[in-house]
Amino acid sequence: MKKSELMELIKSIADDADIDETIKGSNLAELFKKDLVLDEVKNFIETNQDGKQYLKSYGDKRVTDGIKSWKEKNLQTLINDEVLKSTGKKKTPEQLKIEELEKKMLESEAKAQKAEKVAKYKDVLAEKKIPMEMIDYFLTDDEETTNTRIDNFSTYVNDMVNSNVKEKIANGSYTPPGENGAGDLTVDDLAKMMM
Repeated sequence: MKKSELMELIKSIADDADIDETIKGSNLAELFKKDLVLDEVKNFIETNQDGKQYLKSYGDKRVTDGIKSWKEKNLQTLINDEVLKSTGKKKTPEQLKIEELEKKMLESEAKAQKAEKVAKYKDVLAEKKIPMEMIDYFLTDDEETTNTRIDNFSTYVNDMVNSNVKEKIANGSYTPPGENGAGDLTVDDLAKMMM
């Protein structure tokens, strides 16, 4: 029923007439029917062109809203996962940052431990008259191994020096120092050495 038809119907009704009887005799009765059942709704949607169009637009809107909601919640995570897979990295940026911080912390600890060992063996090297620059050749994670290396080096160098000195003396090529440069010690040289 169109609006114009409804207006004509209302105009034709007398002021004191019963409206219920007039509505029952027209197509308006269907609009005010109270006992609408599911089967009638399904039938209307399946057979009536307006019903089909309404159902399609309603379904499209619900699907569109669902896709939009899913995109907002999940799409960025999926994109990040795919980017990580394509680059060969399977770690998130947070995981990579944590690994970098762990690496820096371990490096700092290693430097602190090395500095502690260098300070500890500084006196040992000075006592054995080994140059401090050689500390890196002796340091290991094991204290016993480090001590053994220092002792072996000291023993080897001392034995080599003593061997060379004995060889020079035995060959007679050693000239002891003297003030006159001839290699002979004078009484003055001996007195200076005693002081």
